[in-house]
Amino acid sequence: VSDSAHLVVGVLRHDLPEIFAAKANDGSTFKCSDSWVQTFLYDQLQYTMRKGTRAAQKLPPNIDEVCLEQFLRIALTIRDDVITYPEFLVNIDQINIIYQPAGGNTYELIGSKQVSIVGREEKRACTLLTGISAGGDLLPFHVVYDGKTKRSLPSSKAPSYNEALGMNFQFVWSNTDTYWSTFETMCTYVDGILVPFWMEKKRQRGVPLDQPCILQLDCWVVHRSIAFRTWLDANYDWIRYLFVPAGTT
Repeated sequence: VSDSAHLVVGVLRHDLPEIFAAKANDGSTFKCSDSWVQTFLYDQLQYTMRKGTRAAQKLPPNIDEVCLEQFLRIALTIRDDVITYPEFLVNIDQINIIYQPAGGNTYELIGSKQVSIVGREEKRACTLLTGISAGGDLLPFHVVYDGKTKRSLPSSKAPSYNEALGMNFQFVWSNTDTYWSTFETMCTYVDGILVPFWMEKKRQRGVPLDQPCILQLDCWVVHRSIAFRTWLDANYDWIRYLFVPAGTT
């Protein structure tokens, strides 16, 4: 907290120096105490001290230039294809979800030298692919499980399973020994979630069904593959796909 206090004081002295000279009704002046900083961080910024879980990703040295180029590519596509509604730009990303994540702390006898964590080496997981439009629409979830049959998927008797299907969630198996997205699962996502979303939005907006739309992808090997890009071009030539610069997500 004391380190944070130094930063807060520096910002206040630069942006609001008069706060240190102002006096309250009782004659007291403002003091950037550790307790005040802790309350400010928690209540105003929603920050709390957390144990690190991974090394911070290193950004490209020319990050500003890279992001500007990406912005200009998107702007040029929007202008050239006359994309006037924000829901016609969708960004998708995927993350692995560990079934039973284990924390790094547990109770043990005082003085113990070795502390075992149950589930620390848990590797079983699935991949969650999510998409959101520039208009704020959250698209249905697409979940990939490792395995080669439907027995790899959640049971139809699982709680809220039918509710999830009613919201057009997709549960698919990878047909491999991993839970990562494949060419086939990406095609399933585009066919079953992304394109129906865009078609409904086009009907609502009263625009032609071949109205160009932008799909922003990360640099995952399957997304960049010739097979996937060729499939998009052949089946949905109105989808303009762009890639988030590597190392910036």
